[in-house]
Amino acid sequence: MTEPMDATVGIPPAVTDETEAFWTAAKEGRLLVERCAACGAESFPPRGMCRSCRARTMVPTEIASRGRVYSFTVNHQRWLPELEVPYVIVLVEFAEHPGVRVVGRLRGCAPDDVSIGMEVEVGFEPGPGGFAIPSFVAVEDSSQASEMSEDGR
Repeated sequence: MTEPMDATVGIPPAVTDETEAFWTAAKEGRLLVERCAACGAESFPPRGMCRSCRARTMVPTEIASRGRVYSFTVNHQRWLPELEVPYVIVLVEFAEHPGVRVVGRLRGCAPDDVSIGMEVEVGFEPGPGGFAIPSFVAVEDSSQASEMSEDGR
């Protein structure tokens, strides 16, 4: 298991009319994406306009389900002096929200143990400027967990 990284390092996000609902929900531990009221397409990050039909009838929609790692990278570059490396950045997709992929740091898993398709839960961590930054937490494989408890290890 990796040690927690200090996510307060960095530049605070810029809050706009389009992103305000997202950042407010993030402080409450909720992940919001946009859904178009005209065509139903969902997208992230918020930008106030549908990527499919170009309508401006976007409504916030909460993601409450687990996701799966679509892609990832292990970062070994120390971009800031306080930044602990290595760390994993994942791109996560959600079966219940087709077309939505959210990027964030992965916690609860060593960089060598990350894999495409692994299940993750949405999480948040303190970020720069007091913002809550989306991140993801690796979900322990339930079959491995039950085997371990049966073996007593």
